[in-house]
Amino acid sequence: MNFSNLQEIKTQDLVSQYYEEKRYALSYSRAYHQWWSRKMLSFVQPKGRILDDGCGTGHFSEFLKGLDVTGLDISARMLGYARKRYQKVIQGDAQNLPFTNDYFDLVLAKGLLHHLPNPQRGVTEICRVLKKGGEVVFSDTLNSVLTSLPRRILKRSKHFSQEHKNFKRSETIKIINSKLSIEKVYYFGYLAYPLLGFPDIINIYKYFPAKKIITPLLIKIDELISKIPLLNRQAFGIIILARKNN
Repeated sequence: MNFSNLQEIKTQDLVSQYYEEKRYALSYSRAYHQWWSRKMLSFVQPKGRILDDGCGTGHFSEFLKGLDVTGLDISARMLGYARKRYQKVIQGDAQNLPFTNDYFDLVLAKGLLHHLPNPQRGVTEICRVLKKGGEVVFSDTLNSVLTSLPRRILKRSKHFSQEHKNFKRSETIKIINSKLSIEKVYYFGYLAYPLLGFPDIINIYKYFPAKKIITPLLIKIDELISKIPLLNRQAFGIIILARKNN
């Protein structure tokens, strides 16, 4: 199989073990990612054929049991873990999806676009494989005043390839809106996102006591901030529900 973005594949192969053994394994980080996945799915009613585009190790699967889901990722090592959770997994490039037109009813793209050399191509491909009226839930990075510097510092880590991006709100909206109709935008990730979500990159939270109390408290604080106009845009992440028009 011929892929052009070999550096990104190398990076994803490298971090797959960190995802499996830390990001989705440590109790507090797992709790945060479960909240994150549930929040994405709260915007839709999953049914029909579903594509987990950029599925990673397949941890979305715990919320999609009994459904017709295909996991796709460019990293063979990520898929090695995903096969434990999905019955159908395919190694493929999100910029050239190996599916026919109008095939899926729902696409989930958690943290996908900012890894692609050509994110516009990734959205075009999602639109192509979606049925008319089909939905897609994106979740991606948000470059804000408060998040710009931390992300520039952390990008020096071996966990990121040169393809890794940090989108401004306007960039994400423009890329998605070019092919799909945006129906809902939700900002998330303030305190809980950096403290809970990425212990494979920086594990500040290991020094905190009473994790069972602090974890839900941080998530609740984040949910409250997400409801405050203007302030909520200073987030680490954005979730967008979009639809392929009839």
